[in-house]
Amino acid sequence: MVLLLAVISVLLFVLCYREHSRNKKIESDYKYINARLLDIINHGESNYILIPSDRKVVKETAENINNLLEKFYGRQIAYNRSQKTILQVFTNISHDLRTPITVLKGYIEMLYLQCQKEALPPAIRTTVDKMQSNSQELVHSVNNLFNMAKIQSGDMVLNIQKANLTQVCHEIILEFYTILEKENFHVEVNIEDKPLYANVDTEALGRILKNLIDNAIKYGSTGKFLGISLFEKDNHIYIAVEDHGAGISEKDKKYIFTRAYMADRKKGNGLGLAISQGLANSMGGSISVVSIPQEKTVFTVRL
Repeated sequence: MVLLLAVISVLLFVLCYREHSRNKKIESDYKYINARLLDIINHGESNYILIPSDRKVVKETAENINNLLEKFYGRQIAYNRSQKTILQVFTNISHDLRTPITVLKGYIEMLYLQCQKEALPPAIRTTVDKMQSNSQELVHSVNNLFNMAKIQSGDMVLNIQKANLTQVCHEIILEFYTILEKENFHVEVNIEDKPLYANVDTEALGRILKNLIDNAIKYGSTGKFLGISLFEKDNHIYIAVEDHGAGISEKDKKYIFTRAYMADRKKGNGLGLAISQGLANSMGGSISVVSIPQEKTVFTVRL
């Protein structure tokens, strides 16, 4: 009787040990599967799960996940192809629009200048003024669409070379002198006379600064303040553009560099900051923003 109980005890122990080992092996297999999935998610790997297991349930799980991954990769490839095609079409359309719109703008400018020399009824003068203003906005919008499409499609070719940013900043500020004076802005320029150099595409950097200053004038008009600073820190060059307008809320700040996002839907087309960020990234730089609503907003370009 004692011997029988001992045999039964041994058998139960063996069975429990085998079940425990089996569960540990299944747990180990699933831990491996989870680790591989995290690698794929976090590192963007286009890979599959390969697991040497003889457990049917584990093998079926891995096969189902691999089938799901295969469908996902196929749709991702198709999506990327369609996006590239759409961007290319968008680039071509924007390019085709630029020429006739530029010609139209030229004729409107000629008409506008002629109207300034002649005594015309107020209604006609008002109409021509609106045509002049709207044509400028139209050209600006088409150029933004064209540049955004080129950046997104990777077709933007930059001429990176060593440039004197002190000179570039001064030249950009002078371009806004008339409108800043007209709008009664107080301007603070914190730029030393000594040249500061960085490897940039001067045309792209000029476009970034023009977008930031234009935004400061447009959205910071209530504060009537524009500040621009150029300085060097930790082997990088920084250009900061500051305004004292309404500012940017925390909700809007998360999306401010997103294509076509606008905190104020009545102003602009939402491409300026997205283009600026794309150009800065293409030059190995970045743009950040700090905003205290109703106090100040500072966009900083890091090069």
